[in-house]
Amino acid sequence: MNQRTIFIWDIHWCYDELKLLIKKLNLSKKDKVFFVWDYINKWPKSFKVLKYLYKNREQFSWILWNHDFNFLKYLEWNNVNYWTKTFEKIKNKLEENPEVLEFYKKMPLYIEHENFILVHAWLENNIDLKNQKSEILTCIRELNWELWYKNYTWNKKIIYWHNALDWLQIREKTIWLDSGCCYWKSLTAYILETWEIFSQNALDDYVNVYKK
Repeated sequence: MNQRTIFIWDIHWCYDELKLLIKKLNLSKKDKVFFVWDYINKWPKSFKVLKYLYKNREQFSWILWNHDFNFLKYLEWNNVNYWTKTFEKIKNKLEENPEVLEFYKKMPLYIEHENFILVHAWLENNIDLKNQKSEILTCIRELNWELWYKNYTWNKKIIYWHNALDWLQIREKTIWLDSGCCYWKSLTAYILETWEIFSQNALDDYVNVYKK
């Protein structure tokens, strides 16, 4: 089997769905898995997600997203603007597992690969990656009231997105597949080489923003 480049979107605390999705992918040791955002927020299984990534750090790659970025700000500065009850619980678990905490703190804000750029929210045009603002990379959704893929001018394909309500969008240079597992929908994986999509339905009605 050839090596596959696999992307998995917006896990949040959906640890059980993540394990089931990984099982469906039938990973080989050659495969490389990239996690495309938000590993934490809300309880009870955010820490389990982090610990799972840590245990598989030789095969998995990841970057920080807005929830993770805000949590680390809270840890670093004890900034009440970022405090939530969830963050307090995750903090306590991480303090009991310092190796996982150090691993988490070292997650990058982006990954540049020869075939793609992995980022959560946005890249400003005409600005080098290393000079992009962290708030832009992790939080921004729109440019001049338009979804920013319409203004994307970089040459490389970008794997991204920061809006679960927009579902799956695959274009020539921009790909996002946040299928809202934490919103009672599904967790999605995308294989770059074959364009295959794997999904795992949510196991519970965690935060149902679609319910009328």
